[in-house]
Amino acid sequence: NQQANFHTLRLQLYTDYEIMDEDSIISSALDIYSDESTLKNEFGNVLEVKTDNENVQKVLHNLFYDVLNIEFNAWPWVRNMCKYGDFYLKLDITEKVGITNAQPLSSYEMFREEGIDPTNIDLVRFIHDPSMGGQQASVGGSLPKTEYNNYEIAHFRMLNDMNFLPYGKAMVEPARKVWKQLTLMEDAMLIHRIMRAPEKRIYKIDIGNIPPNEVDTYMQRVIQQMKKTPYIDETTGQYNLKFNMSNMLEDVYLPVRGGQSGTEIDTLSGMEFGGIDDVDYLKARMFAALKIPKAFMGYEEGVEGKATLAAQDVRFARTIERIQRIFIS
Repeated sequence: NQQANFHTLRLQLYTDYEIMDEDSIISSALDIYSDESTLKNEFGNVLEVKTDNENVQKVLHNLFYDVLNIEFNAWPWVRNMCKYGDFYLKLDITEKVGITNAQPLSSYEMFREEGIDPTNIDLVRFIHDPSMGGQQASVGGSLPKTEYNNYEIAHFRMLNDMNFLPYGKAMVEPARKVWKQLTLMEDAMLIHRIMRAPEKRIYKIDIGNIPPNEVDTYMQRVIQQMKKTPYIDETTGQYNLKFNMSNMLEDVYLPVRGGQSGTEIDTLSGMEFGGIDDVDYLKARMFAALKIPKAFMGYEEGVEGKATLAAQDVRFARTIERIQRIFIS
């Protein structure tokens, strides 16, 4: 049951989103959502108030531009809404004046309750619990919970999946599984490159007529001689056999006997990693989940002409329009 899972694991999901935000592609995607959603129009306004009533126009323009400072604040508000699926603003309301200030609240600490009063099914209230966000009072115990009425909190939520009600579904949620797979694949690639990249040398040591029971001792003596390099300390003049780090520790020593073999040194090449296709495949799936054209993120492959990019741009524009509509509502 996805809905029950979401309510149980909501805070764990938020922690995942925090870690995802440290990924360069996901972080850039969230920035692009915010940048595109808060562009100014031809008159230099981020938000436009449309009304025939001039008085309403003045009051709302004053609220958004002077009190809430929407030009500066809209960007981080939209980014947080896309990142967590929810964003909460505590509105400071003064009687006969209206909203005088707005303070963002952490999504970790906020809970929305609906349908709690059978006599009033439309009643909505918000619980602010600072202890859920890890905040503790300086002297004894956790900070007290605070209840807010519906009009005291502006709750921005991405309502695109009913399973996440009464909260929103983050824009990065569809990419969460693929992001984990991609992270594992990239780690595997890096470990493989570091561990398997060095070339090894194969030393075939001719052991001539040495008796079989003395071969191991002879081979150890040869290995020790090759791994030690003479070193003279210039300050003291002392002669020292220092361990030679340039000699790879994983070189292979094989005793050979008979025939015209003699002593040989071959090179065993480092293993090449063929998993870059897997990384690209998972990266492409992550772009599909984020709904942002690759070209916007600096990945130009797969764009044959401007017509392709224009078609992608239209789809992306619809995604941005959806975010804007949610933010405005």
